Amino acid sequence: MHDSCFPLHNKVAQGDTWLAKYLPEILNSQAYRDDGVVFITWDEADIGDGPVGMIVLSPLAKGDGYSNSIHYDHGALLRTLEEVFGVSPYLGNATSQPDLKDLFSTFP
Repeated sequence: MHDSCFPLHNKVAQGDTWLAKYLPEILNSQAYRDDGVVFITWDEADIGDGPVGMIVLSPLAKGDGYSNSIHYDHGALLRTLEEVFGVSPYLGNATSQPDLKDLFSTFP
């Protein structure tokens, strides 16, 4: 979230406000129900370039509190999106990053 979003100068509240308004609509959409995915990620860390958090919501995501010890960075999300949409060659550090397929029970 950026300073042009309400409430001004409070990025956490901005994100909460946006998610509360739009996420229910997205999760109730046909596109989401048809094996869609929502990636909620933070693009600013407290220190330097990481770590940052990410939440993955999808009917195809592994559930029951699944977690792993694979180190992902922004390049992993970029690589995953490029794989899903058939974009090549991989851009930036997506070339050397793992994709996020381990988070899903089925991956395209």
